[in-house]
Amino acid sequence: MSNGKLVPIADGHCHTNPVRGMGAEKVAERFRAQGGWFIALVALSPWAYSIEFTGLDSYKEMIEIHIRECMNASKAGLETACLAGFHPADVDKLIDKYRMKPIDVLELGKSVLEYVASLCDEGVLDGIGEVGRQHYKTFSYRAVISQYLMEYALELARDHGCVVHLHLEQEGETTLRLVDMPVTKIGLSSEAKRRIVFHHSKPSLALLASRYGYSSTVSGTPQLTTRVLGKIEPVFVLESDFIDDPARPGAVVYPWIMADTVQRLVAHRSVDEEYLYRINVDNVEKIYGVVYRG
Repeated sequence: MSNGKLVPIADGHCHTNPVRGMGAEKVAERFRAQGGWFIALVALSPWAYSIEFTGLDSYKEMIEIHIRECMNASKAGLETACLAGFHPADVDKLIDKYRMKPIDVLELGKSVLEYVASLCDEGVLDGIGEVGRQHYKTFSYRAVISQYLMEYALELARDHGCVVHLHLEQEGETTLRLVDMPVTKIGLSSEAKRRIVFHHSKPSLALLASRYGYSSTVSGTPQLTTRVLGKIEPVFVLESDFIDDPARPGAVVYPWIMADTVQRLVAHRSVDEEYLYRINVDNVEKIYGVVYRG
């Protein structure tokens, strides 16, 4: 914090909910007050916004709400990346609660991802997210559906220039290679690979992903932030993964608490500002093509 100035902080993966929570404008204002300059906002599933499920239209309504949230964050002064997708947990929810046939879930997922990709073409959205695999016990056929949809999202990213946020298990080399194999088969360029983000990575997976040419986000909880910053290569972006749900206050961490933790580490000279700049500015600019203007 040179001359008392806050260092710039980026939140690499965050959710806001104007229906149940405080919404993007308030989140952005509080984050900016602690040095926040960039936020990647990722849409929640339709039911998180109390949308009655009716198929593809439910996801379109969810995306409309989310786009407004991204606009509100931008109006509040943050550079903002806006992503929407088809979460692997949706596969289970649609089958268990809404009694959809697995093949119909697969087709719905494809339609949602195609719609998101079309909005990336229009410049309304910046990427697809979240997609990936369940990191909890589920039926094998559901995991296969999720894997198929992730690979389809990667194809769409290649063709439409989208960023992709991946929701995955944390099994190190196995997790990495189960993404890298389809990426290689699909033929993504090195630039496109850098725009694939391993969301909520363990520090060890973040380092591994970087060696393969991918990006990653690491949880910005005070405990992990204090343990990781300055200790490993600055090849990741911090994330709050905040879900903006009053039923789960602070989960995973408030963006402004994440930022305040970093500012305190700088104030106590526990971490170097140049190191933080690489994490919070350089890496963000490489993934999203945004420019930090100070």
